[in-house]
Amino acid sequence: MALTWMWPVVHPDRKVLLLDADPAGSGLLTGYLRAGVPDTAGVLALAAQRPPLSAEQTIECALALDTDSTRMVVPGVADPVQARPLVGTWTALADTGRELGRFAVDVVVDAGRLGHRSEPTSLLHAADVVAVTARSEVASLVPAAAAVRRLRDERPGRIPPVALVIGDGYSPGEITATLGVGNALPVALDAWTAGRFADGGAQGWRFDRSPLLRTVRAVIERLAQLAPSPDLAVTW
Repeated sequence: MALTWMWPVVHPDRKVLLLDADPAGSGLLTGYLRAGVPDTAGVLALAAQRPPLSAEQTIECALALDTDSTRMVVPGVADPVQARPLVGTWTALADTGRELGRFAVDVVVDAGRLGHRSEPTSLLHAADVVAVTARSEVASLVPAAAAVRRLRDERPGRIPPVALVIGDGYSPGEITATLGVGNALPVALDAWTAGRFADGGAQGWRFDRSPLLRTVRAVIERLAQLAPSPDLAVTW
């Protein structure tokens, strides 16, 4: 959500669509979108349509997060069981992401934890950039390193995974060496701003100038340098 919120601030000439593809279940449905999602919106609504999926169909199944639809989200599933038949939908959306990019709509994907039996593998393979998120502590960095190795093996010749490191702890050099990434980008551990995203109160000067959004802005700027032709960006 933080990436999606700041994306048009960094790229004012483009829109952004957050694809909620976490197969373990959507945190947005119990947080930011807890007021409810219409039956016409979400990945299940897209799955009910016959592929290939067009950019227009995808946007029709999205919810606007602001008045001019600069920020949009396609809500995910409420129950992991609902994610099992979505393999074809993920593949179709990987192709649709390229079309959306040509219409000046960038795509950010929350793919959840790597290794889930229903993970959106096709989206991970198609992404311009994949970011692995971890806390700056051993318990988080060790499994993140395994995820980076797998993604590098499955995406030969592509941009290496980027690490988004939440909170203070190890030095950037230590994290880069531990994870085997070329870019370890810091993200502030900012519970207050994260809580505003969870309860839907994303507004106000304090929110806009928060540590989380300041660091996320720097992340987006770096992603643009790594993938200067914006099409599909996946964040895991």
